[in-house]
Amino acid sequence: MLSNKNILIIKHGSIGDFVMAFSAIQSVREKFPNEKIILITTSLIARIFKKIPYINQICIDDRKSFLDIFNYLSILKKYQINFIIDLQNSQRTEFYHLITRCFFNDIKINSSKKYAHFRYRIPRHGNEHVTEGLNNQLKLLNINKLNKLDISWLVKKDFQNKFEREYIVLIPGTSESGKKKRWPSKYFSKLSNYLIELGYEVLITGVSSDRYLIKEILNNSPSAINAEHMSKFDIFLNLSQNAGLIISVDTGPAHVAALSDTPMIWLVEEGPYSKTNSPVSKNLSIIKSKNMSLISVKEVLDLAKEKLDQG
Repeated sequence: MLSNKNILIIKHGSIGDFVMAFSAIQSVREKFPNEKIILITTSLIARIFKKIPYINQICIDDRKSFLDIFNYLSILKKYQINFIIDLQNSQRTEFYHLITRCFFNDIKINSSKKYAHFRYRIPRHGNEHVTEGLNNQLKLLNINKLNKLDISWLVKKDFQNKFEREYIVLIPGTSESGKKKRWPSKYFSKLSNYLIELGYEVLITGVSSDRYLIKEILNNSPSAINAEHMSKFDIFLNLSQNAGLIISVDTGPAHVAALSDTPMIWLVEEGPYSKTNSPVSKNLSIIKSKNMSLISVKEVLDLAKEKLDQG
């Protein structure tokens, strides 16, 4: 179907959204090892994932205005795109597909949105996980589900674990717009103190915008370790791989940490999103509540002990 084609994959979104599409992108490459694959994504994603081995070229679309459609059309022309695989499936990409069919009617499109030639229709009343939906979408192109995700290209090869005791990673931060997804900092401090009493080292990590929150937690748990400096993607993934347990709120780094398959506890606000966008890990446990402050420290600590004992 796609032999001798130039394939464009569209995937914008947050870091977590992009990480959940890794499996689909790798599946496309494994199905079409010799085709030229171009990825269109945001500058943030391009900066973090500079060398994706399944992609020949990365193009930027920061979605600042609908005038960016001219940039999009120039990419289609420059790379002589024959086929589009839309892994974003947004209103914006639906508009892109409409324009594509107006100006490049010979380009075929795979998407869950209108104007696609190979359209996957999302179950109306289902709770389909994002990754399951992408896998089902790709089945229309005879691309089967990936057997195993290869993350070897993501890790830092010379990483050295400098911690003498088994350590636990806490990820407390969210974006400013996602503050209601946070678990109270005083709860993280109490949890940290209990885990330290049990003999574990506790690392508090996050990006630079989480600095104040991390400091707040450390003020009430001074024996914990500030690991903000270890948030760079490859270092953070290594840090996660070597941890005994990860405890995180609903944030992009949780999806990155989940790639390690290290046991994880995900604290999340209950709702449709908690079912469809959970981190992808075989060792994931979820604690959810309609109000994050109603998740008790004891509940998290008891589950943490259980997962650490299973070790």
